[in-house]
Amino acid sequence: MTDFVSITVAIVIIFMVFRWLSGDASQPSRQGNTRRPARHVSPEMVETVKSMFPHIPTAAIHYDLQKTGSVELTCENVLRDGTLPMPPSPRPTTPPSASGSTIGRNGGVGSSTGAAGSSSSATASGSSSSSQNASLVHRYGLTEQASRNYVPDEPNKVWADTAEKRQEIFKNRKEFMILQARKRMMEEQERKKKKQQQEQEEEEGKETKVNGAEASQEAASVIAAATNPISA
Repeated sequence: MTDFVSITVAIVIIFMVFRWLSGDASQPSRQGNTRRPARHVSPEMVETVKSMFPHIPTAAIHYDLQKTGSVELTCENVLRDGTLPMPPSPRPTTPPSASGSTIGRNGGVGSSTGAAGSSSSATASGSSSSSQNASLVHRYGLTEQASRNYVPDEPNKVWADTAEKRQEIFKNRKEFMILQARKRMMEEQERKKKKQQQEQEEEEGKETKVNGAEASQEAASVIAAATNPISA
């Protein structure tokens, strides 16, 4: 009877250890399956953005659409920044040699220079977003609407039966996105302008207080000197 109980306990322990090991082995695969799938980007989405911004590389458009999943958001990114970032280059898998490490050290200087160049290009892209938007307004004949700050209602996202109707809907949607992005850009510029004016007024107020305090101190010194008797 004792041998039977011992064998039963040993079988139960072996089964539990096996379950524990198999659970740990299957855990990475379950974690891998829970990763968020990449956003699907159709050729039509890329072509839509490319038709509006032919100067943007196709790879950059595809990369941004993978992040946003929306043609409208990608178009707003172009209108706001003037461009789209390129996808990152794949890292080399081979270990670097001695000469490669030397090149890497030299490349560090180049990378810092490239970082400075990217920073300056980002500043330039921010300043050129207004001219980029203005060129789009002129290209699509929206000068009159832009002068009146007019933004039409957002067109319905419907699939028309005929190619002519689809083209008309697409044209209206492009005009809506351009005018809406221009309005947001103008509002952002106005907000920054008011903030700068407020900061300038606060700075001028501080200078006025300092000058007033100095003038009061100088006047007090003059009065004190005039009222004190002159010593012999």
